Amino acid sequence: MKKTFIALIIIGSLLAASNSNGAVTSVGEINVAGETKGVVPASSTVPLVVTLVVDRSLAEPGEEIKTIEIVMPSGFVTQSSFFKGISRDGNPIVARAVVSGGTTLRVELADAIVDFQNSIYEIIFDTRTPNTVILDAVFRVRLRNLRDGPIGEFIRPGQADGKLNNDDFTLEVIPNVPPDPVIGFIAEADGTGENDVTLRWEKSEDLDVNGYFIYRDKEEPIDIKNRSSTTFRDVNVIPGSHTYQITAYKTRFLQSERSPMEIVEVSPDTAAPKSPMMLSIVTSSDGVEILWKPSDSRDVITYRIFEGSTQLGEISESKPEYKFIDNRPLSIGSFTYAVIAIDEANNESEPIEKKLRIFDKPYPNPFTPLSPNEDFNQIVFPARALEDASGEFTVFIYDIDGMLVKTLAALPGETELTWDGRDDAGEVVESGVYVYQLQVGESFNTGTLIVAK
Repeated sequence: MKKTFIALIIIGSLLAASNSNGAVTSVGEINVAGETKGVVPASSTVPLVVTLVVDRSLAEPGEEIKTIEIVMPSGFVTQSSFFKGISRDGNPIVARAVVSGGTTLRVELADAIVDFQNSIYEIIFDTRTPNTVILDAVFRVRLRNLRDGPIGEFIRPGQADGKLNNDDFTLEVIPNVPPDPVIGFIAEADGTGENDVTLRWEKSEDLDVNGYFIYRDKEEPIDIKNRSSTTFRDVNVIPGSHTYQITAYKTRFLQSERSPMEIVEVSPDTAAPKSPMMLSIVTSSDGVEILWKPSDSRDVITYRIFEGSTQLGEISESKPEYKFIDNRPLSIGSFTYAVIAIDEANNESEPIEKKLRIFDKPYPNPFTPLSPNEDFNQIVFPARALEDASGEFTVFIYDIDGMLVKTLAALPGETELTWDGRDDAGEVVESGVYVYQLQVGESFNTGTLIVAK
Protein backbone atom coordinates (compact mmCIF):
# COMPACT_ATOMS: atom_id res chain seq x y z
CA MET A 1 0.00 0.00 0.00
CA LYS A 2 2.82 2.38 0.87
CA LYS A 3 4.60 1.65 -2.44
CA THR A 4 1.38 2.26 -4.37
CA PHE A 5 0.90 5.60 -2.61
CA ILE A 6 4.48 6.65 -3.42
CA ALA A 7 3.97 5.59 -7.07
CA LEU A 8 0.83 7.71 -7.31
CA ILE A 9 2.73 10.69 -5.92
CA ILE A 10 5.49 10.19 -8.51
CA ILE A 11 2.95 9.85 -11.37
CA GLY A 12 1.13 12.96 -10.16
CA SER A 13 4.40 14.87 -10.02
CA LEU A 14 5.26 13.81 -13.56
CA LEU A 15 1.84 14.89 -14.81
CA ALA A 16 2.19 18.23 -13.04
CA ALA A 17 5.62 18.70 -14.61
CA SER A 18 4.16 17.84 -18.01
CA ASN A 19 1.27 20.28 -17.54
CA SER A 20 3.66 23.06 -16.53
CA ASN A 21 5.09 22.92 -20.05
CA GLY A 22 1.59 22.90 -21.51
CA ALA A 23 0.29 21.40 -24.76
CA VAL A 24 -2.15 24.32 -24.85
CA THR A 25 -0.52 27.24 -26.68
CA SER A 26 -1.65 30.83 -26.78
CA VAL A 27 -0.68 34.41 -27.54
CA GLY A 28 -2.30 37.61 -26.35
CA GLU A 29 -2.25 41.38 -26.02
CA ILE A 30 -3.65 44.17 -23.89
CA ASN A 31 -5.16 47.37 -25.19
CA VAL A 32 -7.02 50.39 -23.94
CA ALA A 33 -10.61 50.27 -25.22
CA GLY A 34 -10.99 52.61 -28.17
CA GLU A 35 -7.22 53.24 -28.45
CA THR A 36 -4.65 51.97 -30.93
CA LYS A 37 -1.61 52.64 -28.75
CA GLY A 38 -0.76 51.07 -25.40
CA VAL A 39 -0.68 54.39 -23.56
CA VAL A 40 -2.62 55.40 -20.42
CA PRO A 41 -2.52 58.58 -18.34
CA ALA A 42 -1.47 58.39 -14.69
CA SER A 43 -4.08 58.63 -11.92
CA SER A 44 -6.97 57.67 -14.19
CA THR A 45 -9.56 54.95 -14.52
CA VAL A 46 -9.37 53.35 -17.97
CA PRO A 47 -11.09 50.36 -19.63
CA LEU A 48 -8.67 47.61 -20.68
CA VAL A 49 -9.19 44.80 -23.17
CA VAL A 50 -7.18 41.57 -22.91
CA THR A 51 -7.38 39.44 -26.06
CA LEU A 52 -6.11 35.85 -26.14
CA VAL A 53 -5.82 33.31 -28.95
CA VAL A 54 -5.88 29.89 -27.28
CA ASP A 55 -5.02 26.72 -29.21
CA ARG A 56 -6.41 23.61 -27.49
CA SER A 57 -6.03 21.25 -30.45
CA LEU A 58 -3.33 19.27 -28.58
CA ALA A 59 -4.71 19.75 -25.07
CA GLU A 60 -3.97 16.98 -22.58
CA PRO A 61 -5.85 15.82 -19.46
CA GLY A 62 -5.40 18.41 -16.74
CA GLU A 63 -5.39 21.30 -19.22
CA GLU A 64 -9.08 22.12 -19.04
CA ILE A 65 -9.40 25.91 -18.72
CA LYS A 66 -11.29 27.02 -15.63
CA THR A 67 -9.65 30.36 -14.76
CA ILE A 68 -7.85 33.12 -16.66
CA GLU A 69 -5.52 35.01 -14.34
CA ILE A 70 -4.32 38.54 -15.08
CA VAL A 71 -1.47 39.81 -12.92
CA MET A 72 -1.17 43.58 -13.18
CA PRO A 73 2.04 45.58 -12.70
CA SER A 74 2.68 47.61 -9.58
CA GLY A 75 0.43 50.65 -9.24
CA PHE A 76 -2.48 49.29 -11.30
CA VAL A 77 -5.52 48.50 -9.16
CA THR A 78 -8.86 46.92 -10.01
CA GLN A 79 -11.81 45.39 -8.18
CA SER A 80 -14.45 42.78 -8.95
CA SER A 81 -17.08 45.39 -9.81
CA PHE A 82 -14.74 46.73 -12.52
CA PHE A 83 -15.07 43.47 -14.47
CA LYS A 84 -17.20 44.04 -17.60
CA GLY A 85 -17.31 40.55 -19.07
CA ILE A 86 -15.61 37.89 -21.16
CA SER A 87 -16.47 36.54 -24.61
CA ARG A 88 -15.37 33.54 -26.64
CA ASP A 89 -15.26 34.04 -30.41
CA GLY A 90 -17.49 37.08 -29.95
CA ASN A 91 -20.10 35.31 -27.83
CA PRO A 92 -20.43 36.24 -24.11
CA ILE A 93 -19.74 33.46 -21.65
CA VAL A 94 -20.63 33.31 -17.96
CA ALA A 95 -17.84 34.06 -15.51
CA ARG A 96 -17.20 35.86 -12.24
CA ALA A 97 -14.28 38.08 -11.26
CA VAL A 98 -12.26 37.58 -8.11
CA VAL A 99 -9.62 40.19 -7.25
CA SER A 100 -6.66 39.41 -5.02
CA GLY A 101 -4.75 42.30 -3.48
CA GLY A 102 -6.23 44.68 -6.03
CA THR A 103 -3.55 43.67 -8.54
CA THR A 104 -4.55 40.14 -9.61
CA LEU A 105 -7.77 39.62 -11.52
CA ARG A 106 -9.02 36.04 -11.70
CA VAL A 107 -11.76 35.40 -14.25
CA GLU A 108 -13.40 32.15 -13.14
CA LEU A 109 -15.50 30.51 -15.86
CA ALA A 110 -18.85 28.99 -14.94
CA ASP A 111 -18.19 26.15 -17.38
CA ALA A 112 -14.65 24.93 -17.92
CA ILE A 113 -13.33 24.85 -21.48
CA VAL A 114 -12.81 21.17 -22.29
CA ASP A 115 -13.15 21.02 -26.10
CA PHE A 116 -10.26 21.02 -28.55
CA GLN A 117 -11.14 24.16 -30.48
CA ASN A 118 -8.96 27.18 -31.24
CA SER A 119 -10.73 30.26 -29.86
CA ILE A 120 -10.32 33.98 -29.29
CA TYR A 121 -11.13 35.24 -25.79
CA GLU A 122 -11.72 38.90 -24.95
CA ILE A 123 -11.78 40.14 -21.35
CA ILE A 124 -12.86 43.70 -20.57
CA PHE A 125 -12.32 45.40 -17.21
CA ASP A 126 -11.57 48.83 -15.74
CA THR A 127 -8.44 49.61 -13.80
CA ARG A 128 -7.01 52.53 -11.88
CA THR A 129 -3.62 53.57 -13.24
CA PRO A 130 -0.56 54.42 -11.10
CA ASN A 131 0.22 57.92 -9.86
CA THR A 132 3.67 57.82 -11.43
CA VAL A 133 5.01 57.61 -14.97
CA ILE A 134 6.03 54.10 -16.08
CA LEU A 135 7.70 53.41 -19.42
CA ASP A 136 7.03 49.65 -19.48
CA ALA A 137 4.21 48.41 -17.26
CA VAL A 138 4.13 44.66 -17.96
CA PHE A 139 0.96 42.59 -17.45
CA ARG A 140 1.13 38.81 -17.15
CA VAL A 141 -1.65 36.41 -18.09
CA ARG A 142 -1.91 32.68 -17.55
CA LEU A 143 -4.49 29.91 -17.77
CA ARG A 144 -5.41 27.70 -14.81
CA ASN A 145 -7.06 24.28 -14.75
CA LEU A 146 -9.84 22.70 -12.69
CA ARG A 147 -7.46 22.26 -9.74
CA ASP A 148 -6.24 25.85 -10.09
CA GLY A 149 -2.89 24.62 -11.37
CA PRO A 150 -1.14 26.69 -14.08
CA ILE A 151 -1.50 25.48 -17.68
CA GLY A 152 1.91 26.18 -19.16
CA GLU A 153 3.89 29.36 -18.66
CA PHE A 154 2.58 32.90 -18.78
CA ILE A 155 1.02 33.63 -22.17
CA ARG A 156 3.47 35.20 -24.57
CA PRO A 157 2.61 38.54 -26.22
CA GLY A 158 1.60 38.69 -29.86
CA GLN A 159 -1.06 39.66 -32.41
CA ALA A 160 -4.40 38.32 -31.18
CA ASP A 161 -7.23 40.68 -32.11
CA GLY A 162 -6.42 41.19 -35.80
CA LYS A 163 -6.15 44.96 -35.37
CA LEU A 164 -3.32 47.44 -35.80
CA ASN A 165 -2.79 48.33 -32.16
CA ASN A 166 -0.68 47.33 -29.16
CA ASP A 167 0.31 43.69 -29.82
CA ASP A 168 1.90 43.30 -26.41
CA PHE A 169 1.20 42.88 -22.70
CA THR A 170 2.97 46.17 -21.93
CA LEU A 171 1.43 49.59 -21.36
CA GLU A 172 3.08 52.99 -20.97
CA VAL A 173 1.88 55.33 -18.22
CA ILE A 174 2.30 58.97 -19.24
CA PRO A 175 1.89 62.17 -17.15
CA ASN A 176 -1.69 63.18 -16.58
CA VAL A 177 -1.20 66.57 -18.23
CA PRO A 178 -3.72 67.42 -20.97
CA PRO A 179 -2.52 69.19 -24.13
CA ASP A 180 -3.23 72.84 -24.81
CA PRO A 181 -6.55 73.67 -26.51
CA VAL A 182 -6.66 73.69 -30.31
CA ILE A 183 -6.59 77.19 -31.79
CA GLY A 184 -7.87 78.60 -35.08
CA PHE A 185 -10.82 76.21 -35.32
CA ILE A 186 -13.44 77.18 -37.93
CA ALA A 187 -16.34 75.33 -39.59
CA GLU A 188 -17.70 76.27 -43.03
CA ALA A 189 -20.68 74.85 -44.94
CA ASP A 190 -20.09 73.78 -48.54
CA GLY A 191 -21.07 76.37 -51.14
CA THR A 192 -21.33 74.10 -54.20
CA GLY A 193 -24.57 72.31 -53.38
CA GLU A 194 -23.11 69.48 -51.27
CA ASN A 195 -24.35 68.97 -47.71
CA ASP A 196 -20.77 68.89 -46.40
CA VAL A 197 -18.91 70.91 -43.76
CA THR A 198 -15.21 71.75 -43.99
CA LEU A 199 -13.35 72.08 -40.68
CA ARG A 200 -9.96 73.78 -40.27
CA TRP A 201 -7.59 74.34 -37.35
CA GLU A 202 -3.94 74.92 -36.47
CA LYS A 203 -1.75 71.90 -35.83
CA SER A 204 -0.85 71.18 -32.20
CA GLU A 205 2.82 71.72 -31.39
CA ASP A 206 2.68 69.22 -28.52
CA LEU A 207 4.66 66.18 -29.72
CA ASP A 208 2.70 63.92 -27.34
CA VAL A 209 -0.57 64.70 -29.13
CA ASN A 210 -1.73 61.72 -31.19
CA GLY A 211 -4.74 63.27 -32.91
CA TYR A 212 -7.95 65.26 -32.57
CA PHE A 213 -11.55 64.60 -31.64
CA ILE A 214 -14.19 66.56 -33.56
CA TYR A 215 -17.51 66.85 -31.74
CA ARG A 216 -20.62 67.43 -33.84
CA ASP A 217 -23.72 68.19 -31.79
CA LYS A 218 -24.00 65.52 -29.06
CA GLU A 219 -22.80 62.62 -31.21
CA GLU A 220 -19.77 60.40 -30.66
CA PRO A 221 -16.58 62.27 -31.62
CA ILE A 222 -14.89 61.84 -34.99
CA ASP A 223 -11.35 60.58 -34.43
CA ILE A 224 -8.66 62.29 -36.55
CA LYS A 225 -5.66 60.02 -35.91
CA ASN A 226 -2.89 62.34 -37.05
CA ARG A 227 -1.30 65.20 -35.11
CA SER A 228 -0.29 66.92 -38.37
CA SER A 229 -3.86 67.13 -39.69
CA THR A 230 -5.32 70.61 -40.06
CA THR A 231 -8.49 69.95 -42.12
CA PHE A 232 -11.40 67.54 -42.20
CA ARG A 233 -14.43 67.37 -44.49
CA ASP A 234 -17.59 66.14 -42.78
CA VAL A 235 -19.60 64.51 -45.58
CA ASN A 236 -23.37 63.96 -45.86
CA VAL A 237 -24.39 66.09 -42.89
CA ILE A 238 -28.12 66.19 -42.26
CA PRO A 239 -29.46 69.57 -43.44
CA GLY A 240 -30.08 72.02 -40.62
CA SER A 241 -28.16 73.73 -37.82
CA HIS A 242 -25.14 71.93 -36.29
CA THR A 243 -22.51 72.71 -33.68
CA TYR A 244 -18.83 71.74 -33.90
CA GLN A 245 -15.96 71.70 -31.39
CA ILE A 246 -12.52 70.14 -31.39
CA THR A 247 -10.02 68.79 -28.84
CA ALA A 248 -6.44 67.57 -29.12
CA TYR A 249 -5.74 64.28 -27.38
CA LYS A 250 -2.83 62.27 -26.08
CA THR A 251 -5.20 59.40 -25.30
CA ARG A 252 -8.99 59.15 -25.35
CA PHE A 253 -8.86 59.85 -21.62
CA LEU A 254 -6.42 62.76 -21.83
CA GLN A 255 -7.83 65.53 -24.01
CA SER A 256 -7.51 69.28 -24.15
CA GLU A 257 -10.37 71.58 -23.34
CA ARG A 258 -12.88 71.91 -26.16
CA SER A 259 -12.53 74.78 -28.60
CA PRO A 260 -15.14 77.55 -28.79
CA MET A 261 -18.31 76.28 -30.47
CA GLU A 262 -18.87 76.82 -34.20
CA ILE A 263 -22.46 76.87 -35.50
CA VAL A 264 -23.07 75.92 -39.15
CA GLU A 265 -26.24 75.94 -41.26
CA VAL A 266 -26.15 73.02 -43.71
CA SER A 267 -28.26 73.13 -46.87
CA PRO A 268 -29.82 70.12 -48.64
CA ASP A 269 -27.61 68.26 -51.12
CA THR A 270 -28.40 69.35 -54.68
CA ALA A 271 -25.06 68.58 -56.34
CA ALA A 272 -24.80 65.61 -58.70
CA PRO A 273 -21.89 63.25 -57.93
CA LYS A 274 -19.05 62.74 -60.36
CA SER A 275 -19.40 59.93 -62.86
CA PRO A 276 -17.83 56.51 -62.35
CA MET A 277 -14.58 55.95 -64.22
CA MET A 278 -12.86 53.47 -66.53
CA LEU A 279 -15.88 51.45 -67.64
CA SER A 280 -14.99 48.20 -69.39
CA ILE A 281 -17.13 45.47 -70.94
CA VAL A 282 -15.86 41.89 -71.05
CA THR A 283 -17.71 38.91 -72.48
CA SER A 284 -17.25 35.50 -70.89
CA SER A 285 -19.03 32.19 -70.53
CA ASP A 286 -20.84 33.69 -67.52
CA GLY A 287 -22.28 36.56 -69.55
CA VAL A 288 -21.23 40.18 -70.03
CA GLU A 289 -19.08 41.55 -67.21
CA ILE A 290 -19.47 45.29 -66.61
CA LEU A 291 -16.56 46.67 -64.56
CA TRP A 292 -15.76 50.23 -63.47
CA LYS A 293 -13.79 52.36 -61.05
CA PRO A 294 -15.74 54.27 -58.37
CA SER A 295 -16.73 57.91 -58.53
CA ASP A 296 -14.45 60.44 -56.84
CA SER A 297 -17.46 61.86 -54.97
CA ARG A 298 -17.45 60.79 -51.34
CA ASP A 299 -21.21 60.79 -50.86
CA VAL A 300 -21.99 58.09 -53.44
CA ILE A 301 -24.04 55.26 -51.91
CA THR A 302 -24.89 53.11 -54.93
CA TYR A 303 -24.35 52.54 -58.67
CA ARG A 304 -27.08 51.73 -61.19
CA ILE A 305 -26.30 49.67 -64.26
CA PHE A 306 -28.18 50.04 -67.55
CA GLU A 307 -28.24 48.45 -70.98
CA GLY A 308 -29.94 50.95 -73.21
CA SER A 309 -32.97 52.18 -71.24
CA THR A 310 -33.23 48.95 -69.22
CA GLN A 311 -31.94 49.05 -65.63
CA LEU A 312 -30.12 45.78 -65.01
CA GLY A 313 -29.39 46.22 -61.34
CA GLU A 314 -27.74 48.17 -58.51
CA ILE A 315 -24.40 47.75 -56.74
CA SER A 316 -23.78 49.24 -53.29
CA GLU A 317 -20.81 51.55 -52.77
CA SER A 318 -19.68 49.27 -49.93
CA LYS A 319 -19.03 46.32 -52.25
CA PRO A 320 -15.38 45.15 -52.43
CA GLU A 321 -15.38 45.38 -56.23
CA TYR A 322 -17.38 47.26 -58.81
CA LYS A 323 -18.64 44.57 -61.15
CA PHE A 324 -22.00 43.46 -62.51
CA ILE A 325 -22.71 40.45 -64.73
CA ASP A 326 -25.44 40.65 -67.36
CA ASN A 327 -26.31 36.97 -67.80
CA ARG A 328 -29.14 37.51 -70.27
CA PRO A 329 -28.75 35.68 -73.61
CA LEU A 330 -27.86 38.40 -76.12
CA SER A 331 -28.52 38.19 -79.81
CA ILE A 332 -26.23 39.52 -82.51
CA GLY A 333 -26.12 43.30 -82.56
CA SER A 334 -24.89 46.42 -80.77
CA PHE A 335 -25.54 47.13 -77.07
CA THR A 336 -24.82 50.25 -75.01
CA TYR A 337 -24.00 49.71 -71.32
CA ALA A 338 -23.96 52.58 -68.82
CA VAL A 339 -23.25 53.07 -65.12
CA ILE A 340 -24.35 56.08 -63.04
CA ALA A 341 -23.46 57.05 -59.47
CA ILE A 342 -26.22 57.91 -56.97
CA ASP A 343 -25.66 59.92 -53.77
CA GLU A 344 -27.61 59.87 -50.51
CA ALA A 345 -30.00 62.55 -51.80
CA ASN A 346 -30.68 60.48 -54.95
CA ASN A 347 -28.76 62.92 -57.13
CA GLU A 348 -27.53 61.15 -60.28
CA SER A 349 -24.20 61.55 -62.04
CA GLU A 350 -23.78 61.72 -65.79
CA PRO A 351 -23.58 58.15 -67.14
CA ILE A 352 -20.35 56.57 -68.27
CA GLU A 353 -21.09 54.49 -71.36
CA LYS A 354 -19.50 51.83 -73.51
CA LYS A 355 -20.75 49.90 -76.54
CA LEU A 356 -20.62 46.14 -76.96
CA ARG A 357 -20.92 44.68 -80.46
CA ILE A 358 -21.81 41.03 -80.80
CA PHE A 359 -21.37 39.38 -84.20
CA ASP A 360 -21.02 35.88 -85.53
CA LYS A 361 -17.95 36.74 -87.61
CA PRO A 362 -14.78 38.81 -87.06
CA TYR A 363 -15.40 42.56 -86.84
CA PRO A 364 -14.64 45.24 -87.90
CA ASN A 365 -13.27 44.06 -91.21
CA PRO A 366 -11.29 45.90 -92.52
CA PHE A 367 -9.67 47.47 -89.45
CA THR A 368 -6.97 50.10 -88.93
CA PRO A 369 -4.39 49.22 -86.22
CA LEU A 370 -3.03 52.78 -85.91
CA SER A 371 -6.43 54.48 -85.59
CA PRO A 372 -7.08 56.35 -82.31
CA ASN A 373 -10.65 55.02 -82.39
CA GLU A 374 -10.77 51.80 -80.36
CA ASP A 375 -13.87 50.70 -82.28
CA PHE A 376 -11.77 50.36 -85.44
CA ASN A 377 -8.14 49.78 -84.35
CA GLN A 378 -8.52 46.08 -83.50
CA ILE A 379 -10.43 43.09 -84.80
CA VAL A 380 -12.53 40.84 -82.57
CA PHE A 381 -12.92 37.12 -83.22
CA PRO A 382 -16.09 35.70 -81.59
CA ALA A 383 -16.20 32.06 -80.52
CA ARG A 384 -19.87 31.99 -81.55
CA ALA A 385 -18.67 32.06 -85.18
CA LEU A 386 -18.66 28.28 -84.70
CA GLU A 387 -22.07 27.22 -83.44
CA ASP A 388 -22.41 24.40 -80.90
CA ALA A 389 -18.64 23.91 -80.77
CA SER A 390 -16.79 23.44 -77.47
CA GLY A 391 -13.19 23.16 -76.38
CA GLU A 392 -10.05 25.25 -76.62
CA PHE A 393 -10.56 28.55 -78.45
CA THR A 394 -7.66 29.70 -80.67
CA VAL A 395 -7.11 31.89 -83.74
CA PHE A 396 -4.22 31.60 -86.19
CA ILE A 397 -3.45 34.52 -88.53
CA TYR A 398 -1.41 34.03 -91.73
CA ASP A 399 -0.16 36.40 -94.38
CA ILE A 400 -1.10 35.90 -98.02
CA ASP A 401 1.98 33.69 -98.49
CA GLY A 402 0.85 31.30 -95.77
CA MET A 403 3.37 32.40 -93.12
CA LEU A 404 2.03 32.35 -89.55
CA VAL A 405 1.88 35.95 -88.28
CA LYS A 406 0.08 35.69 -84.94
CA THR A 407 -1.40 33.05 -82.63
CA LEU A 408 -4.18 34.01 -80.23
CA ALA A 409 -5.27 31.68 -77.40
CA ALA A 410 -8.23 32.28 -75.11
CA LEU A 411 -8.20 31.82 -71.36
CA PRO A 412 -10.85 29.54 -69.83
CA GLY A 413 -14.25 31.21 -70.09
CA GLU A 414 -13.23 33.78 -72.73
CA THR A 415 -15.60 33.99 -75.67
CA GLU A 416 -13.72 36.58 -77.75
CA LEU A 417 -10.15 37.06 -78.93
CA THR A 418 -8.78 40.42 -80.06
CA TRP A 419 -5.96 41.20 -82.49
CA ASP A 420 -4.39 44.66 -82.59
CA GLY A 421 -2.57 44.10 -85.88
CA ARG A 422 0.81 43.24 -84.37
CA ASP A 423 2.78 40.11 -85.14
CA ASP A 424 4.43 37.79 -82.61
CA ALA A 425 7.42 40.16 -82.51
CA GLY A 426 5.21 43.10 -81.50
CA GLU A 427 5.49 44.92 -84.85
CA VAL A 428 2.45 46.29 -86.70
CA VAL A 429 1.94 44.24 -89.85
CA GLU A 430 1.80 45.74 -93.32
CA SER A 431 -1.49 46.69 -94.95
CA GLY A 432 -3.09 43.97 -96.98
CA VAL A 433 -5.16 40.80 -96.92
CA TYR A 434 -4.59 38.17 -94.22
CA VAL A 435 -6.07 34.73 -93.67
CA TYR A 436 -7.42 33.63 -90.30
CA GLN A 437 -8.32 30.22 -88.94
CA LEU A 438 -10.73 30.31 -86.01
CA GLN A 439 -10.81 27.05 -84.08
CA VAL A 440 -12.96 25.87 -81.15
CA GLY A 441 -12.08 22.34 -80.05
CA GLU A 442 -11.99 20.22 -83.20
CA SER A 443 -14.18 22.61 -85.22
CA PHE A 444 -12.77 25.45 -87.31
CA ASN A 445 -13.46 27.83 -90.14
CA THR A 446 -11.32 30.16 -92.19
CA GLY A 447 -11.71 33.55 -93.79
CA THR A 448 -9.89 36.67 -94.81
CA LEU A 449 -9.44 40.01 -93.12
CA ILE A 450 -8.05 43.31 -94.33
CA VAL A 451 -5.52 45.46 -92.49
CA ALA A 452 -5.75 49.09 -93.64
CA LYS A 453 -3.08 51.43 -92.26
